[in-house]
Amino acid sequence: MTDVDAERAIRANWQAQLTGMDAADTELLAAQFTPEATLRHMTGHVQALDDWMDGIRAGTFVYHEVLPRTVDVTVDGERAWLTGRILTGHRADGRGQTWRLELDQDFSNVDGRWLCTASRVTTW
Repeated sequence: MTDVDAERAIRANWQAQLTGMDAADTELLAAQFTPEATLRHMTGHVQALDDWMDGIRAGTFVYHEVLPRTVDVTVDGERAWLTGRILTGHRADGRGQTWRLELDQDFSNVDGRWLCTASRVTTW
């Protein structure tokens, strides 16, 4: 797989993550991560993938209209890094609060699939 192919696969993974968050589709979302992946929230709390998915299913984590803004990918062999910026929380009816989130993610090529191994969330 070339670096160009890897970048395409990672960008497709990113888009699937955004779709999964927007639709609260935990099956689609979890499939983009390794089982041992972690999410570090902007508060510094580190959460296991299963706990994050449980929070989405329970309605603790609700993403409204996940809107991608920028994404940058760097590939180095079997590892890669993604930095993506999104807006979420805004609703078409004007309710809610818009969150400007930046996600820094680590990726590994696992049996030919590029999967996220860690995600760190901050604001921008």
